[in-house]
Amino acid sequence: MVRYCFVTSALLLSFLISPLFSEAQQKYRLPDVRSMKHLTTKNSDHAPDIPGNETVMDYYSAPNGQMITVYSFRGRSVAFSTHSNSDVQNTYRIFMDLTGEGFFQEINRGVQWQLPQWVK
Repeated sequence: MVRYCFVTSALLLSFLISPLFSEAQQKYRLPDVRSMKHLTTKNSDHAPDIPGNETVMDYYSAPNGQMITVYSFRGRSVAFSTHSNSDVQNTYRIFMDLTGEGFFQEINRGVQWQLPQWVK
C-alpha cells in the first residue's frame, strides 16, 4: 500500500511540474533566404562599444509578401526579423541567436537590442 501511494504521488507530482518545463522558449533556425529576392543592404549601430554602424542588415522579400531582415556582424548572422507588408505593426517579430549555436529565440521587439557578446 505504501508503494502504491508513493507511485501515485510521484505521478501526480510529475503532472504538476511538467507544465513548468514545457514553457521553455522555442528556438528557430535562420530562414533560407536563397529563394527570396534581395532588396537592399544597410548598416546600423547595435553595439555602442564599437564605433560606427557595424551591423549589416540585408533585406529580403518572400513570394508570399513576408519581409525578412537578416542582421549580421563580421559575416555571422546574429538576428533576423520578420513582418508582413500588409500589417507591419501587428506582425513584426525579431529573433536573436543568444548563444552562437545557430538557434534563434524571439526577443522583445519593443526594446533596443544589442549584439550578443559571443559575436564580438
